This record gives sequence, structure tokens and C-alpha cells, in this order.
Amino acid sequence: MFALLIFIVLLAAAPLAIYFVKTAGAFARLGADPSVERTLQAAVDRAPSSGEQQAAALSLKRFRQIEVLRETIVRQAVLVSAVYFTAVLLVALTIGYLFISRITRPLKELTRATQQLAADDLDVKLPEKAGGEIGALMHSFNAMAHNLSAARQEKMLAERKATWQRVARVIAHEIKNPLTPIKLSTERMYEKFLSQSKDFPAVIKSTVDTVLNEINTLQRLVDTFHKYAKFPDPVLRPEPVNEVIESVCSLFSFSHAPIIRNFAPDLPLIKMDKGQVREVLSNLIKNAAEAIAETGRSGEIAVSSVRDGAMVRIRVADNGCGIAPENLEKLFQPYFTTKKGGNGIGLALAERIISLHGGGISCQSRAGEGTTFDISLPC
Repeated sequence: MFALLIFIVLLAAAPLAIYFVKTAGAFARLGADPSVERTLQAAVDRAPSSGEQQAAALSLKRFRQIEVLRETIVRQAVLVSAVYFTAVLLVALTIGYLFISRITRPLKELTRATQQLAADDLDVKLPEKAGGEIGALMHSFNAMAHNLSAARQEKMLAERKATWQRVARVIAHEIKNPLTPIKLSTERMYEKFLSQSKDFPAVIKSTVDTVLNEINTLQRLVDTFHKYAKFPDPVLRPEPVNEVIESVCSLFSFSHAPIIRNFAPDLPLIKMDKGQVREVLSNLIKNAAEAIAETGRSGEIAVSSVRDGAMVRIRVADNGCGIAPENLEKLFQPYFTTKKGGNGIGLALAERIISLHGGGISCQSRAGEGTTFDISLPC
């Protein structure tokens, strides 16, 4: 911008500077030619009559007056030129600044909006006041930001639809499992009743026990589904992330798996629902402790935090039994579990919580060596 402004000023001042140099040179030569004075003096000396002699003497006198006044004339010319030059300079600066600002201001706004867009703020919008190519560029930027926002919404809807389709398939499968023994036990009881079998009371008891057990299984399935479906949206507030992590770590004390902390200092406040993030970390730490216990040996759980550009990464790592490669892809699916007595909802909820915070969660694992969970949250 500064270079362009200097160029405009030089362009406006160049003709004036050339004019001043030529005029000053002409004024400097005014009355400075000695041959003119010698010619006039000769005319006075050789005038044939007194009238001509007086005329020549008057001309010589005026020529010498011009020489005396030359410095005064040059000073006045310089002063007038300087004032005029200053006025032209100020006008050129003003017009140039206004002209350049008309170009650079929209570009600065576009740069700022692009940085906001890069920081995942898709609600940014530029005022479309400028015309020409700049106006078209700002209009295109607004259209791009709108399309990105719409694409994100469509992606979220598609992900939710796919998630609920998986949940529906799992629930249908899980409901079908207890229905089979209930149906078979009921049919057997009905046959015993029709045949008036002597062991009919025992069959009734066996059937009721089976039906009640399967109903309890269905009840647990319904409870976990209700928890997943009704999980509230997070209430985001700025929180010190290291304090939140430490508050979770302090709740656990495993004799076979001590927790090693490594928190980066001076991390920025993170907008989060503290209770929900604590639930995610609690689930990961408990899973890590159980994975180490499965190996039958002692191990350790490493919990760390670090700044990674515009994100803060929280890592929970263990050296437990690890996860089989074929199970890694299904790890965050609702109702998928490899643990006895597990409901398969913990990691699915963890992924949903972190996603609602605008972050991500990933897992790396090698069977027999350990597992690492990485959580990324936006600053």
C-alpha cells in the first residue's frame, strides 16, 4: 500500500517538478548575459544624437534593474512553486489514500474472514459493498462459506442417519436374541400343559425363569438405548483443560496401573461441558486399567495434554492387551463390545460428546502392546 501511494504521488508531482526546473533555469539566466550589457553600453557611447543616446541609456538602466531584481524574482518563483507543489502533493496523497483504501480495506476484511474460516468459524460473512472484481470476490467468498456450512450440516445429518441405522440394526438383532428362548420356552410349556405332563410345574418354573432373565436383558438394552438417545447437548463454558484432566485422574488409583501425568503448561481455556468431558476421560481411563488387568501383569496409564495448532490434544495411553485389528473400525459403533458384561455404549457416547464439542477422537492400538486414544478439542 505504501509503495503504491508513493508511486501515485510521484506520478502527480513529476510534471510540476519538471516545470519548476525549467522555469528556475530560465529565471537564473535572466539578466545574466554580459554580451547584452556590452551591446547596450556601446549603443550609448556611439549614439549619433542625444535622443538616441538617452534611449540607449534608459534601456541599459532597465537591463541592470532586471539583474538587480533577478534574485527577488527567483525567490518569489521558488516560493510560489513550493506552495503549489505542497498543495498538489497533499491533494495527491489524499486522493491516493482514498483510492488505495477502497482497494485494500475489502482485501483486509477478506483476509480476516479467511482466517476465521480457517479457524472453523463458518458463520463469517463479508459486507458486499464493494463493486467490480473486489465485490465479486467478496460475493464468491460468502457463497463459499455458506456452501461449506451447508455441506457440514448435510454431513452431520448423514452421519447421524448412518449412526441411527446402525443402532436400529443392532437393537433389532439384540431384541431377536431373547425372543427365541422366550418363544421356545413358552411353546414347551404349552405342550406340557396340553399333555397334562407330570413335570408341568417344573416346566412352568423353568419357563418363568427364562422369560424373566430375557426380560431383564431387554430392559438393560432399553436403558442403554435411552441413555444414548436422550444424552443432552453440551453446555459450553471456558474451562482450564489441565484442571479438568487432573480432577479425573485424581479419582482413580490402580495398584497394577499407576497414572503418569504429563500436562503442557499455559494451555488456553477450552469451551467445554466439564461434566461430559470428565465422563469421556473416566471411561477411557477405566478401559485402560481393564486392558492392563487382562494381561495379568503390571502396567501404566499415561495421560497427557499438548497444544497442537488451533487444537488441544488429550491423550490416554496404556500398555495393556490392545485391540484386535478387525475390531478397531467398529470401536465407536453403539452396542459393539468385546468385554463380558459390557453394554457397548461407552465409546459411542465418548465419540458423540467430543463431536458435539467440535473436536474428534481416534484410537491407535496393537494387539498385545497397548492402546492410545487421542482427543482433539478446538481452542
